[in-house]
Amino acid sequence: MGNELFKAVTGATGLPSDLVANELSKVLSNVGIARDEVTLEELRLALAEYLREVIIHAKDKFDEEGGIVIEEVISPEDLGKE
Repeated sequence: MGNELFKAVTGATGLPSDLVANELSKVLSNVGIARDEVTLEELRLALAEYLREVIIHAKDKFDEEGGIVIEEVISPEDLGKE
């Protein structure tokens, strides 16, 4: 199931698949799960942990900036570009 699930998830995002695949591979690796063996439940748990870390990072950044949020508008065509 792993590789098929992995491909389905990366394709379903609508984002550049190579970028999503790289990030998702890192997420799974961080929790010790091989992408070719991942189950749906393991994927859910790994992504929940990832989301928690993203939210904590965003909160910390917000607190560091004194509550100031700076937004940068990025068009979908520019996603993944430096």
